Amino acid sequence: MPFQPDYPVPPERTPYTFTADPQPNGVRVGCLMLHGFMGSPTSSRPMAQFLAQNGVTVHCPLLPGHGEFPRRMYKISRRAWIAEAEEALAHIRPMCDQLFLMGHSMGNVLGAHLVNSVGGFQGMIMLVPVYELPDKRLKLMRWLRYVMPWFYPYKMKKMRPLVKERVHDFDPTIDFDDPEVQAWLPQATRIPTGALAEMVAMVFWGRTLWPRLNLPALLFEGGKDRAVPAGSIPNIYELLPGQEKTLQSLPDAGHEMMRPFDPAHKQVWATIVRFMGQHSDLVIAQPDS
Repeated sequence: MPFQPDYPVPPERTPYTFTADPQPNGVRVGCLMLHGFMGSPTSSRPMAQFLAQNGVTVHCPLLPGHGEFPRRMYKISRRAWIAEAEEALAHIRPMCDQLFLMGHSMGNVLGAHLVNSVGGFQGMIMLVPVYELPDKRLKLMRWLRYVMPWFYPYKMKKMRPLVKERVHDFDPTIDFDDPEVQAWLPQATRIPTGALAEMVAMVFWGRTLWPRLNLPALLFEGGKDRAVPAGSIPNIYELLPGQEKTLQSLPDAGHEMMRPFDPAHKQVWATIVRFMGQHSDLVIAQPDS
C-alpha cells in the first residue's frame, strides 16, 4: 500500500500520476520518477506534465518522511524508501508496455535498485545522481545518530543558502529578514541525524549498484549544483557497464535542473524526450518545447 503521511502535505508535494494516450501503434510508454532526499513530487511535476503531453505516462510517489519539513524523517529507515519505490513500480507497471526509470539525486539509487532487482526498463534517466557526499563530515552521522538526535544545518553559515532555498521552495512568501522567522528557522529546519545516516548509507549502496546498471542511460550534471559535489557524476558514468550511455553537462544548471525556474529546464526536458524516443516506440511530437 502506498505511503500515507500522518502529517499535512501541501497538494503540490503529494504523489502524482499523469496518464498519456497510447502511441499510434497502441504501445503505452511510461516513466517511473523517484525524487531525492528531502525532495518531493513537486520538483518533477511540471516536467511530468510535459512528458504526458508528449505521450509518456508518469508516476512519482512520495517517499516516507518527505513532503514537509525534514523533522518528519525522524525514525524513518531507508528500507521504507526502498519499499515505497517498489510499491510505485507495482503501481505504474500495469499501465505501460515500455517503461523508463528516472531518478533525481538520491532517487537514482532507488532506481538503480529497481533496475538491478526487477529489470524490464527501456532506459534510465539520471538527474544529478549522487556519488560523493556534499560534506565528508556527514560520514560521522553513522555514530552521532546514537548520541545526537538532531542536526541543525541553519546554524552552519556554509549551509544557510541551501537551507533557505529549501524553505523558500516550501513557502515562497516567507520573509527571511523577519526576526520571528530567523528565530524559527533553526528548529524548523533541523534534520534527524538518523535520516542523514540513512542517506549516507544510500549513497554508498549506490556505488555497489552502478557497475551492474546495464541499460541505456542518460546522466545530467549541473555546474551550479549545491548538493552534488562538482565533478563526481563522471565517476558514475565510468562505472556504468553499458555502451549506450550519455553524460550531459550543463554549466548553468543547478541541483533541480528539471524545474521551470532553472534556465536549463527546457534543454533537460527536450533531451529526455529525445532519449525516450530513441529507446522506445514513443513518437516525438514536440521535442523542443
